[in-house]
Amino acid sequence: MRKKITIERAERQDNKLLLFPAPHSFSLEGAKAKNYMLVDSDELAFVYIIEVDNEFIYISLPKSLWTKLNEALKAHLPVFLQDESVLLELEGMVEELAYLIENIDGNANYGEAMEKAVKEVFLG
Repeated sequence: MRKKITIERAERQDNKLLLFPAPHSFSLEGAKAKNYMLVDSDELAFVYIIEVDNEFIYISLPKSLWTKLNEALKAHLPVFLQDESVLLELEGMVEELAYLIENIDGNANYGEAMEKAVKEVFLG
């Protein structure tokens, strides 16, 4: 079974964006950023991948957080996952996000709803 964490809240602190996950049943101790993102068009979310003990964990960034992500993108802020015991920089997130936004614009492969949502938040 795929391990997934949904981010509930994003908060800008100093010169970084902190992402706070929903409660989850597994530890993120020793987590490593993978510098890679996916798109979940069905859930209208971007997904950043981390690795813990040779297992991938999918960090879901729903549309409700995109305004904060857009601020981080425009200001070139580093993005961190802030868990109870872990502060992990999600390396390359801003660059990956910019790349995905550019690919989604005008691309029907991501679905009409995803393309429209990305345009509204990031390109509007």
